[in-house]
Amino acid sequence: MFKSKLIASLSAAALLATVPFMGSTDVTAKSAPKEKKIPVQLLGMNDLHGYIDGNNKKDANGVAIGGMSSLAYNFEKEKASFAKKYKLKSTKSNSLSVHAGDTVGGSPAISAMLQDEPTINALNAMDFTVGALGNHEFDEGIEEFQRIWKGKKPIAGVTQNYEYVKNYKQTSTKMEILSANVVDKKTKKLIKGFKPYEIKTVDGVKVGFIGIVTPRIKEVVLAQHTENIDVVDPGKAVAKYTKELRSKGVKAIAVVAHSAVEVDKDANSSIETQGQPHLKGDIIDMLKTANKIDPKNSIDVVFAGHNHGYANDTYKNTRIVQSLNYGSAYSVVTGTLSSKTKDFISTPSAKIKYNYTQSETTILSNKVSKKVDGIVKEAKTIVGKVMDTPIATMDVEKISKARYNMPVNGDYPIGGSPVGNLVTDGQLAFAKAANQDVDFAFTNSGGIRSDLDGVKVGDNYSITRGAAQAVQPFGNILKIVELNGAQVRAAINDQFVGGYGLEVSGLNYTYKNDQVVDVFVNGEKIDETKTYKAVINDFLVGGGDNFPTFKSAKVLGDLGTDTDAFINYLTNGKHLESSSVTQLRLKEVK
Repeated sequence: MFKSKLIASLSAAALLATVPFMGSTDVTAKSAPKEKKIPVQLLGMNDLHGYIDGNNKKDANGVAIGGMSSLAYNFEKEKASFAKKYKLKSTKSNSLSVHAGDTVGGSPAISAMLQDEPTINALNAMDFTVGALGNHEFDEGIEEFQRIWKGKKPIAGVTQNYEYVKNYKQTSTKMEILSANVVDKKTKKLIKGFKPYEIKTVDGVKVGFIGIVTPRIKEVVLAQHTENIDVVDPGKAVAKYTKELRSKGVKAIAVVAHSAVEVDKDANSSIETQGQPHLKGDIIDMLKTANKIDPKNSIDVVFAGHNHGYANDTYKNTRIVQSLNYGSAYSVVTGTLSSKTKDFISTPSAKIKYNYTQSETTILSNKVSKKVDGIVKEAKTIVGKVMDTPIATMDVEKISKARYNMPVNGDYPIGGSPVGNLVTDGQLAFAKAANQDVDFAFTNSGGIRSDLDGVKVGDNYSITRGAAQAVQPFGNILKIVELNGAQVRAAINDQFVGGYGLEVSGLNYTYKNDQVVDVFVNGEKIDETKTYKAVINDFLVGGGDNFPTFKSAKVLGDLGTDTDAFINYLTNGKHLESSSVTQLRLKEVK
């Protein structure tokens, strides 16, 4: 580049030397405009899932992280620091906030009971610029997400949680939700209401954002919500729109992609180390395809999501970041734009930071975080009233989460618990109510956080929604998975080699010397070659709590949250007899 400029300058000089003297005429070369270097900051997050009021998580040193009010404060602090460093007139002029999908869905009660509208309000207050469609935006159908996104009123008999959300103050989102690779199955055009890209201008230079959703969306969303759409290969979609953006003079491009980027398991990569691992997965496949179709593309940064991990590395000069989930962390991407080339001068740099939970005094000291805090508190007040609502009764004061007195694996007893039996029974019923032909349910004992407590009312004990929520607070997504009999046996055996306890419904088993002997389904021994369907949460799908076998299960689709399944089961049952859940579902044989 520098060489071509030098040749051009010498040629111009030679040409001027051959021009004859023409009296007093002054021949001067018009000087080229000076290049202006423009700093830009992109703040990103992914997979919030409505966790606006924190997530009970901590960093490696035990310091609390999470909460939307804290994220608002930390974002404002990042913007102010950036503006001060580059002597900018405004904290808003050169900083843009983006999210990579799944801001809603699989949410805790504070957001879910109000149809995630508090989450949208919080994003608005924080002035998010663009976002991508995630698979969880389809949880209740894309029409319902569009209603929430555009601030339209709920519909009685159609909108879930109508009684709770009908009087909630709804606001239309200010950000563009982008989707470049989801099309109508019949017309093959982009689904109505969503743009493939958005163009923003930073100090005279255009920056393009393209939105992508995981190509596996049909594998993780109920078929009824995806039957009218097709998903275009992300790489092909990105290549198409990088060309279109380039034709409009846009050379600085970011992709907000609700699609997974994976790292080597043995890589020393985390927020603590800021390690840059070798990346793989759907995002890399997307970039490979885009580079092949459109070698001239100028994709400078990708904000990834979907698998809730950490990532901060480059692939062929494209920065790729991902910042955990549930508002635990965020991405800070910075770079320099050229007024001359209209592109980033070099690959943007990035740092992934924890969203450290701030004190109330600190939160209230900032205008934006104070506003977000008000949104969160309002939702808590509304939902708090609902949490005190009775949903069922039972014949005892408490159903325990304590696991049965079985032989222990390390410090963790195997087996189940009365509440564990109740939870998995509820998940099995939840799946069948959704017309899913499932055989059994599993959940991890560690995800059951409380006894089910009742309050004495007459001859029985009243169960409130809050008491049920306390048992299953995380809102993990329930998934329908496919396993053969051998995998079922192996998953149960994982308890004996590091797993932290497994609750079951629809089967029982015997064991001897830390090894499963037999597994029974409907009184008959399991067929190890037969295929079965089970309900498990997304934590187990990822091998959580040392249950690696579940990682090999084939995911067929999503249901809803384990929290909703448990509450619905109790509500529909109306009255619970404790004897129905106190029986052992495993037995030691000699």
